[in-house]
Amino acid sequence: MADKQTGKTGFFSKLMNVITGSPSSATSETDEKGQFAPVEKESKDVRFVKTLTKNGGNFVYCGSKEELVENLIKVIEEYQLVGVGSPDDNLLSFLKKESIPKVYESLKDCDTICSYCEALIASNGGIMINERQTMGIRIDNMPDYHIVIGKTSQLVENLHDAMAKVNRQYRNNRPGQISVLKGPNDENVKLASADPNKDRTLFLLLVEDTF
Repeated sequence: MADKQTGKTGFFSKLMNVITGSPSSATSETDEKGQFAPVEKESKDVRFVKTLTKNGGNFVYCGSKEELVENLIKVIEEYQLVGVGSPDDNLLSFLKKESIPKVYESLKDCDTICSYCEALIASNGGIMINERQTMGIRIDNMPDYHIVIGKTSQLVENLHDAMAKVNRQYRNNRPGQISVLKGPNDENVKLASADPNKDRTLFLLLVEDTF
């Protein structure tokens, strides 16, 4: 198993202007408007990333397929992951095609699962998945490391909106095993006597929908 303490937090702590990937300006709009200007609500993307990382999740924005591949390799190298697998045949084929190292056919040989997701929830920094991404593997049976590839269009405000999104997309064929992945520092995760997120190291690689 990889040593969770070897990860370099600097790689994941580059909280840039979230969607563009460019550094934030030194002068904020609030400063320009004056200290008594009304505080504007942060956008869903900013709130999601701040909450995800506050709760112990790791975030990387990938502006292209090349950046996605590069960041996947960095995660594997910096966290010294032993093996990466995916229950999604299409995603597994992509990982192999792009020569991602340490990719195995069977999750039994892996300490890391890679999957897509259903929704990214701004209010709690959670990542919704279901059986369509995991092919029926329960969250408590997954490896301790989870790399999620999400898309910008999957950002929603709250759990209610995430469920509404699922209902709209699948209508009368709603998937089962709907779960929300969270960082281990989430208050509900810490207070629960048993929660599969407690020992999970979570990574989100966010890509544009054009990918």
